[in-house]
Amino acid sequence: MYIYKWSKSMGSIGKMLSRAKPYLAVVFLQFGFAGLAIIAKFALNQGMNHYVLVVYRHAIATLVVAPFALVLERYAYLLLSLELD
Repeated sequence: MYIYKWSKSMGSIGKMLSRAKPYLAVVFLQFGFAGLAIIAKFALNQGMNHYVLVVYRHAIATLVVAPFALVLERYAYLLLSLELD
């Protein structure tokens, strides 16, 4: 694996960062959830409809995740087969 080879060449700091990636991802995810909760609370207190908030959340999530899906899964459709045997 390329990341592991890179961390071997970096020494102990590289290994530590490689092992800490999942934990850092969880911490940043929690910050994202907290930010979303604050924004949602503010929007709902200002009078936004619950359904409108859900639609906006899904639209923003689609805009954020779609580029990653398009880039990382661009060749996945080649593995699918439409033939029925």
